[in-house]
Amino acid sequence: MGQLLPARRQKLWLVAALGILLFSAVCILVFVHGKKPHAPAAPVVSTCKPLAPDMRRIGERYGLQFDVPTRDFTVHEGTSDAAPIVHGFGISAKNSKSLLEISFGRPLDNMAVEPVRIFSSHVEKRSIFDDKGLAIGEDSWGYLSSGERWRKVQFRGMVGAKYSLVNESEAELFDRVINSACVSAAPAP
Repeated sequence: MGQLLPARRQKLWLVAALGILLFSAVCILVFVHGKKPHAPAAPVVSTCKPLAPDMRRIGERYGLQFDVPTRDFTVHEGTSDAAPIVHGFGISAKNSKSLLEISFGRPLDNMAVEPVRIFSSHVEKRSIFDDKGLAIGEDSWGYLSSGERWRKVQFRGMVGAKYSLVNESEAELFDRVINSACVSAAPAP
């Protein structure tokens, strides 16, 4: 009976040591590979609802519009003075230099080779749909190994939105604005 007890202890120590080793290996893998960012929610464009308090709606009078929380952002509006005429908004998160650009009247710059895509650890492209299931645009997003994120959304009708290399919290703020896309219909004649 005296020999049985030390053998049982040895097994317990061996199990405990293997458990600690396995737990350590998992922790190292999580630390080395880090948490991979999840995809931003894809916008589903529908008719604009009444504007909520503390929100500003930006866009053209009739057509695609976006809702911007005034407590989180500063909005600058401008129009080009030469053809092609482009109306746009620069939306910056308060206390930040990062910028979400939304433009109306010209497709976003479509470079043959975009540096942000080349250096990204992950890139995805997907279609954007309206609430009837019709494809109305394209959404591209990705991130660098450092965790910085970017997104470029092109809607039908030459409306685009993009941000480049921002941290996770700023990306989530900008994604909320992009995902608020809605259509304001012209009044019936």
